[in-house]
Amino acid sequence: MKKVLSSFSKYTDGDFESKAHTIISSMTGNAFFPTPVPALATLQTASDAYSDALIKASTGNRSDIAAKNEKREALTGLLRSLSTYVNLTANGDATMLLSSGFDVSKDREPVVITKPENLKVENGNSSGELLVSVTAVKGAYAYLHEYTSDATMAPQSWVSTPATSCKGVFNNLTPGMKYYCRVGAVSSNGQLLYSDAISRIAI
Repeated sequence: MKKVLSSFSKYTDGDFESKAHTIISSMTGNAFFPTPVPALATLQTASDAYSDALIKASTGNRSDIAAKNEKREALTGLLRSLSTYVNLTANGDATMLLSSGFDVSKDREPVVITKPENLKVENGNSSGELLVSVTAVKGAYAYLHEYTSDATMAPQSWVSTPATSCKGVFNNLTPGMKYYCRVGAVSSNGQLLYSDAISRIAI
């Protein structure tokens, strides 16, 4: 859900002053937000105090700079409180949010992953052990390491082990038996893509 942002750390002192003016101007008489909290008069007073302090701090006097920082912190706190009011009132409505003068969060683009490639299956150091790996998939949230001894690779025959790594180990396999292995990559939104399957005889 869209929302206005309450962080102003990216703004220089001068840009922060301009942003505060923009928000106050946009909220003044805005029919979407008839009862701002805190009141715009309170924000205007804090904004004026910050502007005055900003001018004084331009001389480089350490005391004036400290006062300017204090006024910026106070104005930031009021703007964050106002952002909470805006978000609660707008409830995700983009038109309302954009009219407030605040920065608005961007829509998160869906994560699209690709099929795992370069599957390798090797015998491990222990009997009945196979090591599997694929090239890490960009955007993958998790992996499924799977094997089956069924040559038809029927869907229900796969033994699956979830993991966060693109490398896995299969233990306690039957020596001399051929196993078919594959790795699935899972995205944060549930997309699942499998590598091609390759076979290996456990020793």
